[in-house]
Amino acid sequence: MIVPNSGQSRCRSLAAAALVLGICPHPGVQGQVDALRRFEVEARENARGFEWLNWSSAHIGHRLTGSPQGVRAEEVADSLFRLCGLPRVSFHPFNAVAWSRGSVMLRLSDGTDTEHLAAVALAQTPDSADVEGELVDLGNGLAEHFARLKDRVAGRVVLMNIGLVEAPEGTGNLHRSEKAALAIRHGAIGIVFVNNVEGGVLLTGTASVDGAPIAVPAACIASEDGQRIRERLRADAPLRMGLRMTNRTGNVQARNVVAEVPGSDLAHEVVLVGGHLDSWDLATGATDNGLGAFSIVDMARAVVASGHRPRRTLRFVLFMGEEQGLLGSAAMVSDLQAAGELARVRCMINLDMTGDPFGFGVAGPEGWAATLDPLMDPIRDLDTAFRSTLREAAWLHSDHQPFLLAGIPVILPLCDLGGHVYGCYHSSCDDVHLVDPMDMVNNVRFVGALLLQLADAPTLPQVFTEAELGARLRAEGLEEKLRMAGLWRW
Repeated sequence: MIVPNSGQSRCRSLAAAALVLGICPHPGVQGQVDALRRFEVEARENARGFEWLNWSSAHIGHRLTGSPQGVRAEEVADSLFRLCGLPRVSFHPFNAVAWSRGSVMLRLSDGTDTEHLAAVALAQTPDSADVEGELVDLGNGLAEHFARLKDRVAGRVVLMNIGLVEAPEGTGNLHRSEKAALAIRHGAIGIVFVNNVEGGVLLTGTASVDGAPIAVPAACIASEDGQRIRERLRADAPLRMGLRMTNRTGNVQARNVVAEVPGSDLAHEVVLVGGHLDSWDLATGATDNGLGAFSIVDMARAVVASGHRPRRTLRFVLFMGEEQGLLGSAAMVSDLQAAGELARVRCMINLDMTGDPFGFGVAGPEGWAATLDPLMDPIRDLDTAFRSTLREAAWLHSDHQPFLLAGIPVILPLCDLGGHVYGCYHSSCDDVHLVDPMDMVNNVRFVGALLLQLADAPTLPQVFTEAELGARLRAEGLEEKLRMAGLWRW
């Protein structure tokens, strides 16, 4: 429920929120109320994010890094930031090895008949591959499944679920790239993933845990085909799977798009909000991650239009190359470190497939959860649908990861977009019809309100020390995942 725009209770809530925010440089509750109201009105009543996403879906299509569409998306984002009046807009170029798909063919044989299956290749698979071997079902593809069947994996093609199927409650899943790494480590010559979404949906995504090309072909088939194959395997039918594919891997130059609102008395400190602009090539990437990317542009617009100047510098970043291995965010962190500028970044907020947040997750050293907790109260005062949920947890596999591994506290909006959205990510059905425009409006309203509070807080807690970071990652059970990626240094 939206709190009414007028009335005594609304004024008291806004006044309390403004006092927490400290967003008005002049004394007086009314000035603070006005500043908060201006941002809320801009975010809620003058929203443009869905309009821009809809245009992008129709006129750009997918935004694969290194493709002509990816380049156009970079240029459009740059233009939008400038049209929104951001005083500082620039490209952050980086060089990367980018992958694009060619052809793929899967053939299933029982020794008498051969069947060709619909499939899509996973990224970072070989430019050329043609293998055939006995098919072995690894179920959910977790470490315990490999341990149980380790003697049957070498020299064979493995079948694994993308998600978890019939797993005990509380079982943690692995990223598809981590499952691929386990398969390669155990000597598999090919990998076939089964999507868990019904309706013949095929899913793509990276099969590389470290962003480098992998040595074996990996592809995804539909849930229905996976079920049929498993029924035959359970009947003790010996099956062989052949994978043939061609892809293209080469050097490209891509650009992160950066816009800033300079701060006032704490301008040397930066609060960064980012999300990836790139998407896979099977559809338009509307939910992954046009939803987050164009919300960020609209958030920047609303800050500028509100007329508020924050104490700390606000930096809005649209990353390229996330889908192919966090390429743009890793390049930015590396360049900031080399320039001695990373210490300016006090925290990073990541919008990746977020919409209508109900709270925030935070991974930071002591003090960060306690800092965020009261900052959610003014958001709930603005809209009682916001539940003020706070979780302390660390996640991987999105653009916050390079910042986190460099010791920067990270914040992720918590949301539930629904199975119809999560079932279409990285697939041919990820289009704008899945996006609720109000999800984007509330991205801007709720994340933007938190952003302003962090920018104007008197002080912010410290970043991670190296020892604190290692201890936190180990406590979160992330050591083995980071070891697989060659990123564990503790």
